[in-house]
Amino acid sequence: MINKVARVKMKRVLKNKWIHKVQQKLADNKVFTQDGREYDKTYISHVFNGRNSNVEIEKAIYEVYNEKLTEHSNINVIRKKILNKPLKTISQKNK
Repeated sequence: MINKVARVKMKRVLKNKWIHKVQQKLADNKVFTQDGREYDKTYISHVFNGRNSNVEIEKAIYEVYNEKLTEHSNINVIRKKILNKPLKTISQKNK
C-alpha cells in the first residue's frame, strides 16, 4: 500500500497523465483483471490513493515514478551542461 508520505513525493514528480503510462506498463507486463480487461483509470487511482490494494498496480506505479525521476535527472544534467558553458562575446567570435 502506498502511504501518504510516498504519495505526496510521487505527486510532485508524476504531475498529471501518469495513469495512462501505468495502464501501458500493466498491458506490457500482461497484467489484466480477472475478466481479461485492462484496469481502468479509476481503479488505478484508488490503488494510488490507498482505497484499494493491488501489488501489481503498485509495482507499475513505482516503475513509472522511477522512469519519471530518471527523466527529470537527465534533463537537469543537460540543463547544467548548457547553462554552465561560458558565453562568448562578439569580439571573441570574430577572432
